[in-house]
Amino acid sequence: MIIMKFGGSSVKDVAALERVVGIIGSRCHEDPVVVVSAMGDSTDRLTKILDLLERGQNAQARATAKRLSSDHASIARKILPEGEILSELLKTIQSHFSRMDNLIEGMACLGEVSPRSRDAVLSFGEIASSSMLAAYCRSVNIPAEAIDPTKLILTDARFTGATPDPAGTKKRCAQFLSPVVARMAIPVVGGFVGADEHGVTTTLGRGGSDLTASILAGAMNASALEYWKDVDGILDADPRIVPQAKPVQRITFREAAELATLGAKILHPASIQPAVLANVPVRVLNFNEPLANGTTITSAAEPDHDFPDRSSPAVSSITYKRSQAMINIYSTRMLGTSGFLRRVFEVFDRLKISVDHIATSEVNVTVTVGRTDALEALRRELAEIATVSVDDNVGVVSLVGERLPATPGVAARIFRALTGINVSLITYGGSGVNLSVVVGNDNVDTAVRKLHKELFETSEDGDHDDV
Repeated sequence: MIIMKFGGSSVKDVAALERVVGIIGSRCHEDPVVVVSAMGDSTDRLTKILDLLERGQNAQARATAKRLSSDHASIARKILPEGEILSELLKTIQSHFSRMDNLIEGMACLGEVSPRSRDAVLSFGEIASSSMLAAYCRSVNIPAEAIDPTKLILTDARFTGATPDPAGTKKRCAQFLSPVVARMAIPVVGGFVGADEHGVTTTLGRGGSDLTASILAGAMNASALEYWKDVDGILDADPRIVPQAKPVQRITFREAAELATLGAKILHPASIQPAVLANVPVRVLNFNEPLANGTTITSAAEPDHDFPDRSSPAVSSITYKRSQAMINIYSTRMLGTSGFLRRVFEVFDRLKISVDHIATSEVNVTVTVGRTDALEALRRELAEIATVSVDDNVGVVSLVGERLPATPGVAARIFRALTGINVSLITYGGSGVNLSVVVGNDNVDTAVRKLHKELFETSEDGDHDDV
């Protein structure tokens, strides 16, 4: 069994749906379970409805909901011929959006959008898209059934960002999902959506649809988890900066998590964690180029003492974050004094500012954070115990690779590539998987291009590789 996850862009219109159904049809022999996001910009439009209701613009909210329902019905008529399947799908769409209309009326009367109501409305995007995709599959003789995700994904009751219960979800999958697979049908599940123990709808927050697929992969002991995106897998650099960037054929979960945390947008690190824990291989594939190899993410490196094959490059990929802030905290009171760092980071905690990178010496701490409205408050509070300077116009360029600590000379190549670029801070993660440098915001693109040229386009003896 495999889990196949398709994002919103892969089901945004008729042409995209045709490609997805073709891909599913080609994998029927692998007993797929399909997880799908809301179609196109549906989630944005549902969010707009809720925002309008919060502002008291109830008529505009109703009109937006009506257009969304009409657009789903229009696509249904384009993908399906007249007949029983179309008729059933239109009734299902009407039922979904009628329930949403009732919710909208209730919120309009109360003048309130509660977190519980927000989750209930946001769930309709994925539930509608799963019904649509399952019906389209049936119309081309692929046996598919839409499965209500609230029957499968058990969560706590923390609305808008619920935490799944893996053990409870596994039991529900055995009850509701396994029988569908056993009768040789293909389950189509809406991502992002779950329910608490009382059956109240919840949503999983950022990366929720990808997380649904990962949870199901673990619960069903899948042989593989496939994320179908609009790129050829995980690339060795951002193609908008490095047009010649190429897909990375194989990386470890640890590398993938580091890349996601450090700026890459392909997968959110929390999304793949259930698959990591269940040791399910993950593939990132391109739904526009289904025959391309993509990228395979595995739980561990090759048997060479937890490192990949020695012929593999030291760096798997380069990523970056723009518009960061670097905060330098200096005080001679740090020297030989216990408790000083605790006082410093209590300020960050109180202001809910997350630290990304940190370097310390006897009397100095330097950290990077994402830009935040709380920077001035942070500066003001830290100034009571230290001398503080803030540069809010920096970027962080990160190199990720399992072989970084085992490759002699790679640091020399990295800093040779950065000749002419002022580096304000260097951090080398305790995991040994990433090395990051802080540069001026205007130098991020140049640093990425130079590093890619040195590490991916030039051999170790200085010759340019063919690209």
